[in-house]
Amino acid sequence: MAEVWRGTRSSRAGFIWGVSCEGVFVNQRPVRGLLEVLQQIPDPRGREGQRHPLSAMLAALICATWCGFRGLRPTIRWLDLHGVKMWHLLGFRRTPPVRQTFANLLARIDVEVLERVLNEFVAQLDLPEVAEESVNRNHAVIEESGIEVWDGKTLRGTRQAERRAEQLLVRMDLILGRVVSSHAIPSETNEIQQASTLVGNLVLHGKLVIADALYCQREFCQGLVDQQADYVVTVKLNQPQLLRDVEQAFVTPRSFSPLCRAAGGSETADGPYVREKSRSI
Repeated sequence: MAEVWRGTRSSRAGFIWGVSCEGVFVNQRPVRGLLEVLQQIPDPRGREGQRHPLSAMLAALICATWCGFRGLRPTIRWLDLHGVKMWHLLGFRRTPPVRQTFANLLARIDVEVLERVLNEFVAQLDLPEVAEESVNRNHAVIEESGIEVWDGKTLRGTRQAERRAEQLLVRMDLILGRVVSSHAIPSETNEIQQASTLVGNLVLHGKLVIADALYCQREFCQGLVDQQADYVVTVKLNQPQLLRDVEQAFVTPRSFSPLCRAAGGSETADGPYVREKSRSI
């Protein structure tokens, strides 16, 4: 998407407003522009708080992120770099808001609705023919690896006086380095409870889940085992007995390794003895 912003002003307008244009990642048929799609999202602010259009603020955050300006302060910097013409193109009728105004909006926006609308917007965009051929040639490379990293993230700038900051549970593909999905953590629960609930709602058969020590909980791990998935979690000193058991297993690796047991061998003074069988017809 960064190519959009290196192009002409008409290219930018084509992406934001939905006008078909050449040389950017937009298909040749007319598509709905980003601002039009964002108007489907209900505005959580009161009438007095609608000084700036909701679609303009969200479009600024999205476009800045696509250009590598990730975060609220970088978004403000991105708006400053592009100037008044870009402000008007995004739909601002006055000087764009400050960082805290963006933070207040993100703290109240319906995340699930925003994610659904953006997924619909991306789905209507097609890659150029050359890019499609490249994807077909490397199809095996871009498939999901089946190795996921689960971790909780706190959204900066969303903390208020007596309200905790907004938190997300993020699933990331380890090999591709991309986010598989993100799920809001309700204020009445916590990260591990949300993760345990999520395990029961997803199809994780055959996958490997990697997580930190917070996820070293019986309910979470058993849920993965029930789904015939594997897991790798960190064990720390807050679970001393489990840590000792794990350490002991690696002290005598032959008793830990499933390979020796599967081979049906035994250990001698000179090392492991693996029984070999041969048959001839």
